[in-house]
Amino acid sequence: MQVPLQLSDHACRGGKMNGVAYDTAWTAQVTDESGNPIFPECIRWLLENQNPDGSWGSQVLNYHDRIMSTLGAIMALKKTGKYEGSIRKGEAYIWENIIRLSREPCKLVASELLIPSLMEQAESLGLNLPYHIKIYQREYQAKLSKIDQSLWYSPLTTLSHSIEFLGENVDENRLSGILLPNGCVGNSPAATAFFLMHTKNVKALWFLKQILQTTGDGSVMTVYPINLFEYLWTLYNLMLAGLYFEEYAGICELLRTYVGHSGLGMSTDFPIPDADDTSVLCKILSEMQYSVDFTILDAYDAGEYFSTYTFEVDPSVSTNIHVLDCVKSCFKFPQREETMDRLVHFLRVRMISQGFWIDKWHISPYYPTSHAILALCNVDDTLAGKAVSWLLDSQNENGTWGRNGGTLEETALAAQALIYYHRHVERIDIKRMCGAFSALNLRGPALLRSALPSLWIGKVLYVPMQIVWSSIAGAQFMTKTEMMQMPVLLAGY
Repeated sequence: MQVPLQLSDHACRGGKMNGVAYDTAWTAQVTDESGNPIFPECIRWLLENQNPDGSWGSQVLNYHDRIMSTLGAIMALKKTGKYEGSIRKGEAYIWENIIRLSREPCKLVASELLIPSLMEQAESLGLNLPYHIKIYQREYQAKLSKIDQSLWYSPLTTLSHSIEFLGENVDENRLSGILLPNGCVGNSPAATAFFLMHTKNVKALWFLKQILQTTGDGSVMTVYPINLFEYLWTLYNLMLAGLYFEEYAGICELLRTYVGHSGLGMSTDFPIPDADDTSVLCKILSEMQYSVDFTILDAYDAGEYFSTYTFEVDPSVSTNIHVLDCVKSCFKFPQREETMDRLVHFLRVRMISQGFWIDKWHISPYYPTSHAILALCNVDDTLAGKAVSWLLDSQNENGTWGRNGGTLEETALAAQALIYYHRHVERIDIKRMCGAFSALNLRGPALLRSALPSLWIGKVLYVPMQIVWSSIAGAQFMTKTEMMQMPVLLAGY
């Protein structure tokens, strides 16, 4: 097993994820005073990464991701005055598939704001698209009605992450206050590129150049920086596996430095905390014997559930799973039993009848379902057992879990949950783990050299690589430990 993150790396690390077409397209639209692209490498990357069906976006088929990415790409190419063939293929894809958005159960971050706005911006550019199909118009108005216009240009609301939705309606005189000290807007390269298009700000320009230097191939990540997010969830996965390293103390001290009165956000520069990262932080600090003030989660308590962010329209299943996991793990949590009862009820109502959950931050049901099993063990073993049954029933014939014959990430998630349940609640047939052991420990290194599928939800789909690698590394260790206790089984692999 290889530990995927050098935990002693300096705190200024921005984090690592794959480049995506959507943010690359916005960055490609930034021009100099003569109208020439400042980042021609982004144009080249777009031309080299158009899918055979004419779209742009993840290889994992998600129509929200594909439509958003394709809209951004053809807008960027249209502004160059070239590449009509690529543009026509993108237009055709949108004509053929835009109606599928209404049939897709999971929309992406700010889809209700961005898709109507992008269609309006595309129309002003003269692109040939089905403008008669009104997608998310009612949701667009409902979302904005919840947020006072005085906050639209505030760096302290999540709306800043998607500020490009303003399009030509932007008030340039109010834009300057939205920039964060590190030169980005809302930790979003797309939003930062939009800002730069209207302000010509040197710090914003430097921020985008930094990202392009990090990726090195002309692509741009969809969220950056993510250093605290990356540290938190790497520790979560490794500690779950029982792996402890002396660097943890230094990381915990770093994390504590950036805790505000409402918790922790995704990076050292991002001023907006959230319940998901904050609950995991509380769990980690408590386990590492630090004193924890659990009242920092009070700001997110909505009664029946915990919100992830202010102005959230729909609650996140995984956020509430992680809050439950925190409460279960921390015996000093105030009103602990009552809070766990509320959260278990929320999860019971949200469970799909077959025994799994879906979530707004990850398109695979294995992410919320596996994490729910971890949180529910010894809290509601019946509900956990139903989810375990679904995991076992959905296992692929080759012993893995997930789409297209199995993925390393989804197999790791399922293995983490099943082994934890096996150790803490009820024994399962450990032979079911043989295929997972093979995929994670024998075939894993070769598979890791190929691209990990984009299963995480932002404005488009993405992969937080270090976090995914840490879940795989933790699952490698857990499966190997179990199989070592059964040498007859291990001998066959």
